[in-house]
Amino acid sequence: MGKGDSNLSRSGCAAPTETAFNFRRAFARQWRENVRYFGLTRNLRELAASTWAAMLELLPSRRKSRFGDLDYDWEHSVNTTRSNVGFRKQFVTGLTARPYFATEPWIFEQIMQEIPVDLSGFTFIDLGSGKGRVLLMASEYPFKRIVGVEFMPKLHRAALKNIAAFSSERQKCRQIEAVCMDARDFLFPAGPLVVYLFNPFSESTFAQVLENLRRSVEQAPRPLYIAYRFTEFENLLAQAAWLEKVAGSEQWSVYRAR
Repeated sequence: MGKGDSNLSRSGCAAPTETAFNFRRAFARQWRENVRYFGLTRNLRELAASTWAAMLELLPSRRKSRFGDLDYDWEHSVNTTRSNVGFRKQFVTGLTARPYFATEPWIFEQIMQEIPVDLSGFTFIDLGSGKGRVLLMASEYPFKRIVGVEFMPKLHRAALKNIAAFSSERQKCRQIEAVCMDARDFLFPAGPLVVYLFNPFSESTFAQVLENLRRSVEQAPRPLYIAYRFTEFENLLAQAAWLEKVAGSEQWSVYRAR
C-alpha cells in the first residue's frame, strides 16, 4: 500500500494507503482463527511446527535457497529473491502465514499453459505477492489487470520498486497494482479472475480466503481459475464441490469454478 503519487504502479494507478504492520495484532488474529479451525491442542502443535520451520532457515544449507533464480532479477533489473529478507521478517511471516519464496519462471510458464482461455478479459490476482515477481511475470500475458496482495509492508514496498523498475520487451499488461493488506479482508473484483497462490497462508487462512472467493463467485457468477503452487493444502481445493481440477503436477495444480 503506497500513499500518494510516489507509489504509482506502472499503469499510473495509485496504490492504497499502507497500514502499519502490528505483529501482536496479526499473531492474535491468527491464533484466534487457528483455535477456531483446529482446536487448542492442534493449534499448539501447528505453532511449534511453524517455529521450528522458521528456525531451520538459519541453517547454512538453506542459505543457497534464499537467492532463488537470480537470472530473472539480472535480466529484468529487479530484486525479487528472498536473499535480503532478514531472518526476523521471515520468522514473523512464518508465524503469521508462510515464509516468502519467489516463483520459478519455468514453473509459472507451465501453470499458465494450463489456463487455455482468452486472458484479455481476466484480472490476475496474486495473493501473498511478496516482492512482486509473479506480478511481473503475469504482465507478459494479455491480462486486463494485475493485482498483488501482500500483508508485510517491507515486502510490499519492494514490490512497488520492482514494478517501477521492471523492463521487458514481452510485457503485454501494464495495469499492475499492489496493495498491502490481509488477504482475508481483500474484496475480489468483478469480472473473470485468475487467482494465484504460492502457498502463502496457514491452513485456516487458506480456508477462509477460499470461502470468501466462493461467496464472491456465488454472488456474481463469472469465470474463475485458481493456480496453486506448492500443494500443501490442495485437499481444501479438492474437497470444494464448486471447483474442479483441470491440471496439475507434484508442484502445482489448477482448478476452475464449475
